[in-house]
Amino acid sequence: MVVGLRLFREWWREDFDYQWVVEAIAARSALGLLKTAVGLCGLAAPIIAVLSVLSPTGPTDSASRVLLWLLAGVGVLWCARWLVGPWPTERASLLLTGIADVSITAVCALSPGYVVRAVGMMMLLIIGIYVSALHSPKMLVGQTVWSLLSACLLAAPLFRGGDTTSALIMILGMAAAVMVPPGLQICYSLLRGDMLSDPLTRLLSRRGLDYYSAIRFARPASFPASVMMIDLDRFKAINDTYGHCAGDEVLVRTADRLRRVAPPKSIVSRFGGEEFAIIVGLSLAAALEVADRVRGAIAEPIGPMTVTASIGLAPMPAPDAQNPTCDPVRVAIASADEAMYRAKQQGGNAVLLSDITASETLHARTTVTARPEGGAVSSKAVRSEISAAEDRRSKIARTLVGSPRRPR
Repeated sequence: MVVGLRLFREWWREDFDYQWVVEAIAARSALGLLKTAVGLCGLAAPIIAVLSVLSPTGPTDSASRVLLWLLAGVGVLWCARWLVGPWPTERASLLLTGIADVSITAVCALSPGYVVRAVGMMMLLIIGIYVSALHSPKMLVGQTVWSLLSACLLAAPLFRGGDTTSALIMILGMAAAVMVPPGLQICYSLLRGDMLSDPLTRLLSRRGLDYYSAIRFARPASFPASVMMIDLDRFKAINDTYGHCAGDEVLVRTADRLRRVAPPKSIVSRFGGEEFAIIVGLSLAAALEVADRVRGAIAEPIGPMTVTASIGLAPMPAPDAQNPTCDPVRVAIASADEAMYRAKQQGGNAVLLSDITASETLHARTTVTARPEGGAVSSKAVRSEISAAEDRRSKIARTLVGSPRRPR
């Protein structure tokens, strides 16, 4: 029971990247096929509306017949939008989903007979499956609630006519059916989590970092943020000396330490091989202190083995409205990666800070503090240099924190 509640809570709170899913489908050349399928499936609603008007058992009052003709027209336009237009944006997709929900419920309410209402319930279920694949849990719950309310609305005439059994069957059947889309989405969420995770360390993979950072940093409130690129020093020597199983153990223990030291809501990933990345929602100065804690945590012995790390740290530039194709996450990763390799070239077990803005091309390097072995980090000088760099905004300050240990 506790596990089920935790799973449900994680599912409810999960961020969902609509654009990522669309691009994944498009990358497999399936987007056009899916768009056509949605458009053709939607033709059922206007056809049902027209057949209801023309049927001898259809509505007899003029108002209902006019409304059904109008709904048929809306349905045709809806299908044309899918068949002819481009794949909709997230907001347009939600709008089209809402129009479909309301139109189907209205057609079922205006058309007498069990058959139309049964088909309408099935179509609402299909819309729920679409929402489960492309939209967030909250949007899916909203669509599910609408489907249940529609079933109650369509069952009301049956209650008034004394056919309580049929009314209850309709409501209970819909209640059972609408559990399918959330169940599918939860399963999909678990599979996506495995797909976006590194199987050894259970950290996010590089693809997972791309996925969750795209969601996080689409919101301006996510800034400031900083990126750390972490590479284990002389990791090949661990494999050569102790074997690859010991190397795997070092990677797993390092991942555990990164989880422990990283601030809450950080994006922690294994970038590849013995390289890790952490994105923190902190300013550069605050992230610098975290980076040094990360360096110290990694340097703690693992049995007979001692591993150190070279860390590059860079600020996340805010999105540029004039250049929407510029990905701030990739810019920061490239900057931090460059700083990390500089730290490695200087002996490792160090943090190299790089302050890079998208418009700056002038490079400058300043050593702010050298820390004797076992000494404390002097963050005052670092903060002063960061402040000066931010004021000038015409230079890139790369700051080495920590006295690197030379290879043995």
